[in-house]
Amino acid sequence: MREPDAAEPDKIEPVAEVRFRRPAGGLSDFITAYYFVEISGPAGSEIEDLLHPEWGNLRFHSGDDWDVATGNGQFVSPQSATLFGPTSRARLIRGRPGLVTGVGFTPQGWAHLIGINAATLADEFAAAGPILPGIGSLDVALKGATSDDARVDLLELYFAARSAARPPCDPQIGVIAAAVNEAEDVHVEELAHRLGLTMTQLARASQRWFGFPTKMLLRRQRFLRTLAQLLHPDRQPIGRIVDQAYYDQSHFNREFRYFMGMSPRDYFARPRSILRPAAANRMAEVGAALQGLHRPRT
Repeated sequence: MREPDAAEPDKIEPVAEVRFRRPAGGLSDFITAYYFVEISGPAGSEIEDLLHPEWGNLRFHSGDDWDVATGNGQFVSPQSATLFGPTSRARLIRGRPGLVTGVGFTPQGWAHLIGINAATLADEFAAAGPILPGIGSLDVALKGATSDDARVDLLELYFAARSAARPPCDPQIGVIAAAVNEAEDVHVEELAHRLGLTMTQLARASQRWFGFPTKMLLRRQRFLRTLAQLLHPDRQPIGRIVDQAYYDQSHFNREFRYFMGMSPRDYFARPRSILRPAAANRMAEVGAALQGLHRPRT
C-alpha cells in the first residue's frame, strides 16, 4: 500500500526577491525606479501574481523565465527587452527562476525618453528594439552584469545619453500628473478648470501623455490611493478607508473588480509572492508602495 504523502520529501516552493534602486538626480523626473525581480527555486517551478495598474515600464529578462497575460487571458513570453505601456487594469504574470531587470517611467519619462504617444501602448506591450535605439546592446550588457550596481550603471549611462539626445520635456506633463495624483473626488470639468485648460485640451493631453481618457485616470488614481492604504501594514480599518474615497462598500467592490479582475476578498487571499515584497521594498527604497502613485518633483 502507498505510504502517506507526509512521508514524501517536502516540495520546495520558488521564492521572489524584489529590489529597488533610485535613479540619479538628473533622471529622477523621468524614471520612478530601477528594479530587479529575482526568483529562486527548482527548475520548472513557477509563481503567478498580478501587476497592479501602473505607468509605463521597460523590462529585460534572460530567457523564457516569465510570461505575461494578454487582453484575452492567454499567456505569452515577451521578448527579452519589452516596453509595457501604462495600464488601466491588473495583468497576470508567471515567473520562473531567473532575473527580470525593470525600469519604471513617470509620464514625463515616457514622453521624454520613449517618445511615443502613450495611448499607442496603453494596456499593451511591444518589443523595445524598434522604439529605443541601441537597446539590443544594452540588453546584452545587462545579461553579462553580475550585480545590481553594475546593472544600474549600465541603465544610467543609456538613459542619460538618451535624455541628452531628446528634446526637453514639456513641463505641462508634470503639472497634470501632479494634479491627477492629488485630485480627491474631483470631476473632469473641475480638473480642467484648475489646470487652466479646456476640456478638449485636457482630453488630448490625457490620451497623448498618460494613455487614457481623463475620467479613467482619475478613477485609476483614486483606486490606487485606496489600494495603497489597504496594503499599508499600519492601515486604518477597511471601512474607514473605503468611506473616505467611495460612496459605499458596493461602489468600492465594483471598482476593485474592474481594476483587479477579482473581488477584494479573493485578492487579499492570494499569496502575492511577488507583489507583497515589491510593495514593502518599494515603499522603503522609493517612498511609494505602487509605481502608479509615484509623485514627480514638478
